[in-house]
Amino acid sequence: MSIALEDLPEEMQQMIESHKQTLEPLSPEDGVEQYLESKTGEIRSQTVEEYSRKLDHFLDYCDRNDIQNLNNLSGRDLKDYAKYRRENTAPNGRELTNKTLRDDMYILRDMCRYLAEIEAVDRNLSKKVDIPSLNVGDGVRDIQMDPDRVNQILKHLDTYEYASRNHVIWCLKTETGRRPSDIYALDVEDAYVDNDAPYIEVVHRENTQLKNGENGETTIAISDRVAQIIKDYINHKRIDGKTETGRKPLLTSHQGRLSKISIRKAVYQYSCPCIVTNECPHGRDIQDCDAAQKVNHAYECPSSKPPYALRHTYITEKRNQGVPIDVLTERCDASEPVIDKHYDERDDDEKRELRRQILEQARDERDNGGRYL
Repeated sequence: MSIALEDLPEEMQQMIESHKQTLEPLSPEDGVEQYLESKTGEIRSQTVEEYSRKLDHFLDYCDRNDIQNLNNLSGRDLKDYAKYRRENTAPNGRELTNKTLRDDMYILRDMCRYLAEIEAVDRNLSKKVDIPSLNVGDGVRDIQMDPDRVNQILKHLDTYEYASRNHVIWCLKTETGRRPSDIYALDVEDAYVDNDAPYIEVVHRENTQLKNGENGETTIAISDRVAQIIKDYINHKRIDGKTETGRKPLLTSHQGRLSKISIRKAVYQYSCPCIVTNECPHGRDIQDCDAAQKVNHAYECPSSKPPYALRHTYITEKRNQGVPIDVLTERCDASEPVIDKHYDERDDDEKRELRRQILEQARDERDNGGRYL
């Protein structure tokens, strides 16, 4: 039995009315359009098109369920949409894979956060978006890190350990997808952080050899934010020191160039959930937990991750966003067969659709330029 607003206590009526006034009516079509517009310039145009294609399923769901105003979108709707997406939208009557559904729900959650910012949905709605977990049987290793978790760690470092050595390690790992040995090999002179378009240069040198030798050498564009963090680290936090050959390592300790083991420990340490949340998902007493209290034991935490997890997460997410494989091959020093086998879990239909979009984009650019090739 429904209860009329006027039958509720006055205080509750005021609370409901106050909540209603904070929301501005917005149709699903306009909400998706505004969200995609907010992403323009933030991510590649090709990725925006990929987001649009995925959100078309959400618009279909809204049409089918007569959702005309996003103000009315509820947690139950989000759960129903996930079920609809899994069971009714995969090609050839198949059920959608956990991997594909997870990627779609990440986008939906991000859109809900944006919609909350423009007062179109409840501010807590994004928290009600369930992200499917992935198991080894889903085609990926359990080494994969949730991108939201990575962002939480980076935000923690931004806030509490800005421009520290560990902050730089995490920024470089999550910004480039490179191996620990590549980060270890960097010298101060390899960080072009004062450029208008900042970048780092990965060089194969004696005593700091790259896995693939000179074939692994490249320059890697970095964001202005990461460039500023590295610059502040060099100017204020870096322990001054040179190697026996006169080189100035970027990452240093009192003994000289920071060891590869120390780089690995930094990843294990900050991937322990309690570092950021101050809560243990495994029911341990943090004060008595060696993994939480001792850097050398951080790897013992069931939720901690090795450096490879950051590389895997970076490459996988970029492939999901439609970044061309040849771009990642050079940027991350990983061959196409390796990326295809270990980092690209899209099904054949998704790959075909993305290829179609890329070709259409190339055709449009050609037509606009009046050229055949």
